[in-house]
Amino acid sequence: MTYLFLGFSLLIAILLIISTGIFYEHHDKINFNMKKRLDKMLKLIYFAPIIVLCIIIVLTFTYFKSKGYIRISHAWLVVNFWICSVIFYYISIVMAKIKKIIIIVPFIGMIASVAIAIVLTPLSNYENVFRDTNLIIPNLFGLIMLIISYHSNNKLLIKK
Repeated sequence: MTYLFLGFSLLIAILLIISTGIFYEHHDKINFNMKKRLDKMLKLIYFAPIIVLCIIIVLTFTYFKSKGYIRISHAWLVVNFWICSVIFYYISIVMAKIKKIIIIVPFIGMIASVAIAIVLTPLSNYENVFRDTNLIIPNLFGLIMLIISYHSNNKLLIKK
């Protein structure tokens, strides 16, 4: 089960790279009015991991006082799935004007990312999935997802 979720995290990262490429292939056909309004959403993504981790660290040391490393690892991986789903949503909405089948790639990425984030959001589910795994491994996969999502985010916000 662990390898399934780690494989999905890599699949989400690959779909994000492909979706960003699709976005730039059809850059001349996108809805620029919608893009301008949704750019604010992507700018918020820059700070989302820092905000979430700070909140989890504060809650762990003040309220929960147990399983600190597991809670931080859990927050790290789940927030990266949510970030990827927001970027997929952005690409899907901005490219909605295009009637090609190619729009299905970011849509599938969004649905998969949201579904995995929802499944992993309860801490007990996260603990069951990564029970026999060193938590550095999902943290590393979360870091890979974060790097790719920040790279895609920068590419999407560049004005041409």
